[in-house]
Amino acid sequence: MSKWKDLGTLLLEYGLITINDLHEGLKLQGQTGLRLGEALVKLGIVSMEDIDWVLSKQLDIPYVIVEDINVNIELLEKFPKEFLIENRILPLYEADDQVSIVIEDPFNKSAIAYIEGSIEKKVSLSTGSGSKIEELLKQTFNKVGLPALIHVIKSCIAKIKETSFYRIDFLLAEHSCGINVFGSGILKHLGEVKGHYTNEDIFMAFDDLGIHFLYEQSFSNNRRFIAVFPLENRIDIIKMPAIIGGYGLFRPEGNIFSDAHVYGFSHVFPLSKPIHGYPYLATKDIRSSFENFIYVIDAAPAEFKDYYINTYLPRRCPSCNTGGCGACMELGYQFEKIVGIYSSDDLNKLMKEDYLG
Repeated sequence: MSKWKDLGTLLLEYGLITINDLHEGLKLQGQTGLRLGEALVKLGIVSMEDIDWVLSKQLDIPYVIVEDINVNIELLEKFPKEFLIENRILPLYEADDQVSIVIEDPFNKSAIAYIEGSIEKKVSLSTGSGSKIEELLKQTFNKVGLPALIHVIKSCIAKIKETSFYRIDFLLAEHSCGINVFGSGILKHLGEVKGHYTNEDIFMAFDDLGIHFLYEQSFSNNRRFIAVFPLENRIDIIKMPAIIGGYGLFRPEGNIFSDAHVYGFSHVFPLSKPIHGYPYLATKDIRSSFENFIYVIDAAPAEFKDYYINTYLPRRCPSCNTGGCGACMELGYQFEKIVGIYSSDDLNKLMKEDYLG
């Protein structure tokens, strides 16, 4: 079209609204500050698809039926998931000098500029239903990325059962998720999953596996760090504080945690120093009574002289000496179960002299 026309005029010309509809929309726009198109959609006069279609005519760009698109997974993974969903952008295909996208709002200059800058190519625009773009993106990301994450977490859980590892760490970067395990002062890298993941993806993966958990998270150098503490079944204990065993924390009787899905309570781990193995990353700290905390075996307070423990302590693997081999499931350590009443000094002696040497 050679002459630019405003949205109201275009909607009138295409017979999608009447003059009275336009006046109603303008009135609501003045009252709420919404854009005219948003006001008309809110009034139920037109749909967002109508707006998108009219904008495509005004800008002389294609209008795409989103449901008919075959998603290009390889291209999709070149951009952050949250960015695509938030801006309702679906990358279509990539050529030598340009990338084609479907976008709800073709006037979203900052999002378009981000794409051009990130892959250093010109963007070819088309528009389509924003709600359908968002739905298709979420379905695709869940279908493609989550199974890989679930598989890796399931493998980690299998490896750390009946060990002293009680924490699974996720380091989320723009295009990858590193996975480590930690316990009894030992940090071990177990793998990496390619793709862009969020904390919600991690929560969904544990949900899918039926594993309840607590977590703490921190941020450093534009990377998100999530420390997940899996929970085992409830057991009877002899004395507080909480204890560990199996592959996760046990929930003692009388504690604040239940069998409901628990996405962590802030400040439940009394760790004020940086998390072992990660410079400048520290969990949240709060002053409270000991009864409100869950303690892990290598962070038990000296104030508790004797407490009950049911766990596994690590010994260096004789085959690989912590390097990782088939005999120790690549963990570098083998584990011996101990049960009984111990003081902090007892445990320190066991760990330093009898086990890790």
